[in-house]
Amino acid sequence: MELLKRVLIAVIFIPLILFIFYLGGFALSSLMGLIIFVQMFEIRDMYKKKGITIPVIVMPFSILVFISSAYFNLNMVLASLFMIFIFVLGNDLFQNKLEGSLNRISASLFSVIYTAVFLSSICRIRNMENGAFLILSLIALIWITDSSAYFVGRRFGKNRGVFKASPKKSLQGFLAGIFSAFIGAFIIAEFAGFTIIQTLAVAISAGIFGQFGDLFESMLKRDVGIKDSSSIIPGHGGILDRFDSLMLAAPAFYLILSFVH
Repeated sequence: MELLKRVLIAVIFIPLILFIFYLGGFALSSLMGLIIFVQMFEIRDMYKKKGITIPVIVMPFSILVFISSAYFNLNMVLASLFMIFIFVLGNDLFQNKLEGSLNRISASLFSVIYTAVFLSSICRIRNMENGAFLILSLIALIWITDSSAYFVGRRFGKNRGVFKASPKKSLQGFLAGIFSAFIGAFIIAEFAGFTIIQTLAVAISAGIFGQFGDLFESMLKRDVGIKDSSSIIPGHGGILDRFDSLMLAAPAFYLILSFVH
């Protein structure tokens, strides 16, 4: 039954999400806003397990940060982050909540940067020249990387426990993921017309930073003692679980492309 749920969810939602990524514009912005909003609540629940409560007012402000980071300049991003800082600080000051204030402010800013700022790079990539193929190629290579790392690790993974955040992952699987990302990137480049810089950038982002994204979220979940970030997607866990690789791969991809052009 659990397998059936996973398959049905994948068959229905994956094509729809890919189509929205290809479409871009308002549809993509709306989808990313929804994803970020849900992720914020998932992270908020994680922090609660550590005795840290992120004020609810931070949740809607995360969308403001996302819009600022995706479509405006650095000044707008700083302004929106500054507003979050002031609201959380003011909430603690006026309620005389001194104990734990450092944790609440730090958690609020980290959560918004990790979700809203990092994922805003998806919209920035999509708005680049040939952006639809760039972002879809990144997603495809993340899937290829994950699959290669899983199957190679399962069959040939002798050196396990290299990463304590995910003890089942092996060094062989990790390296296989990187190798497959580079092979896949050069194959995709032949059809998508990527430059050598774009090809290397998407391979590095998916193969290396994509795996780091997965490991980072695993580290967070192990720290709070949970298996999934939530149960919002039947058979698949939470939104963070499904986008963890992309949350580091996308900003890495965008930054590499921005710096070399």
